[in-house]
Amino acid sequence: MIQLVEEYDKYVSNLPALVSNSYFKAEYFIQNLNLKNATYYRKLKENNFTPQEIKKITELLFPEEVLLQKLQKSEEDIKSGRVMEHNVVMAKLRSKYRV
Repeated sequence: MIQLVEEYDKYVSNLPALVSNSYFKAEYFIQNLNLKNATYYRKLKENNFTPQEIKKITELLFPEEVLLQKLQKSEEDIKSGRVMEHNVVMAKLRSKYRV
């Protein structure tokens, strides 16, 4: 468990470098995190993001991994039988949105 915490701490301390070395502009992170410019740059400088913000930044930095993770979860759902017929899903959506 201690190793996991140390790895997380190391990742968080490297986060500003990962953000600055990414192909994304700061505005992309600012908009997706719903932060003001000054707040974003202060948090980046002080490395003071919340756990939720760190998760969001990680998802923004590594979208391919997020997609692969979702696909793997979908495959597990299919194997476990956690699926619904298309017509059942459509009926639920119609009733939910009153279409």
